[in-house]
Amino acid sequence: MSNTAGAGVEVVAVDTPALGDRSYLAHDGQVAVVVDPQRDIDRVLDLAAARGVRITHVFETHLHNDYVTGGLALARATGAAYHVNAADQVAFDRVPASDGDLIEVSPVLRVRVMATPGHTFTHLSYVLEAGGHAHAVFTGGSLLYGSTGRPDLLGSGCAPELARAQFASAHRLAAELPESADVYPTHGFGSFCSATQSRGQLVHHRPGAAGQPGADPAGGPVRERAAGRTGRLPRVLRAHGPGQRRRAARP
Repeated sequence: MSNTAGAGVEVVAVDTPALGDRSYLAHDGQVAVVVDPQRDIDRVLDLAAARGVRITHVFETHLHNDYVTGGLALARATGAAYHVNAADQVAFDRVPASDGDLIEVSPVLRVRVMATPGHTFTHLSYVLEAGGHAHAVFTGGSLLYGSTGRPDLLGSGCAPELARAQFASAHRLAAELPESADVYPTHGFGSFCSATQSRGQLVHHRPGAAGQPGADPAGGPVRERAAGRTGRLPRVLRAHGPGQRRRAARP
């Protein structure tokens, strides 16, 4: 999947359906950034080579526990700067990233760092700016379906401090980014992270009929398809159903 993000910038998704995850390569025709690459970095390298672009920056939205990241390996293979949250305690060299940082990638392309805790305490999102405008945001796992519900409806067994942070992060994204910004999540599509754990049970949303609140427009399971939906930010937030109650389903 590829999309034009404006100002001649292309965003290309690298899907891993078995894990329900996506990595991304964004480029301006000369240089590229990669967000959340998985360990098999040959896919990303082949993609960059096919488009004739040089990878100069690699970004991690968070430390991934559902797959082995290829970020460090990709940065070493390409000589790219490797951006990881400054608050994360890691045992490898990286460029520390913090809320509000602006990374100049090229004369056309830059990346702005946004702190969006919730999926993890140190989760970051990355806003892709081209030609002086925010065209896209890589949200990692910060908009996972089932994790942005109203804090006052949350039970004691679902890590309420993280859920409240995620709720605030989702609304920060909506408030600070233009409605035209495209949303590129990493997790979802059936990933382990899109099924919230609560007291040892999987927590699901009840699917509605197609076209109804809580429904997946494509007709598939809400948990698998809406969890990591790509699209425009207001539409994605509506799809994630803030305020919907949750029910625990038997494993």
